[in-house]
Amino acid sequence: MKTYWIVLCKNEEDIIPFCIQYWSHIADKVIVYDNHSTDSSVELLSKYDWIEIRTFDSDGQNDVIQKQVKEQAYLEFKDQCDILIITDMDEVFYFNDFKAISEAFVSGDYNILMTPIFSLCEDSKPPYREDKLLHQQCHKFYKQKMNHMQGFDDYSKLSIFNTKITEKVNMSVGQHYVQTSPQMKIMLSMDGFNLHIDKGLSKSFFIEKRQKMGANLSETNKRANMCIEYLKSVEELEKEYNEKQKNAFDLNERL
Repeated sequence: MKTYWIVLCKNEEDIIPFCIQYWSHIADKVIVYDNHSTDSSVELLSKYDWIEIRTFDSDGQNDVIQKQVKEQAYLEFKDQCDILIITDMDEVFYFNDFKAISEAFVSGDYNILMTPIFSLCEDSKPPYREDKLLHQQCHKFYKQKMNHMQGFDDYSKLSIFNTKITEKVNMSVGQHYVQTSPQMKIMLSMDGFNLHIDKGLSKSFFIEKRQKMGANLSETNKRANMCIEYLKSVEELEKEYNEKQKNAFDLNERL
């Protein structure tokens, strides 16, 4: 049983060490599509022979091009693996027993594997530790509505695909909704979860990342009002983060 993981990247040096820990528990190979990062992202990723780095171009944050990259990557790699995961860099998965889950997933002829999703809203940035995964160090999480599929809004995006029966995927921008061919059959697993790191390593980190992403928005995104929440003022961003923390809980107490 082979699992590949497709990831999109743009200046993610702060979270890459954490992500690599999650990838190593699940994936046989990771293919990172880097959008000309100017930080140490490529250097960090290049240390691992099971991570392949590719480059793609866009005129800033362009969700249309990112959607196309993901869809083409699915077509290229689906015949090389049994399970293909497609995410942005800040979306990782954790399973207590991925081997058992993956066997049930593929043998059950499901197209999509979905899990609950939790997002971070920490007070201060956790340090990288080899003996602990990121979620094990954190204590503030909240429920985020990432999936626009009716009846599944508490679950992860449609990111984990059974390549043996799924010929192609058609994604919305942002991957909040996906159509599969043939029509999808969904497996829900409570044995794991999707951790959306987002910009939630701290309030200051959240504000800084949002401002950088807002400055990097493409004209395509601006014309279509995509990701314009990145253009909020510092005061609006602080308020948003404070609201998230009001309903925060410790995920580790529920596991």
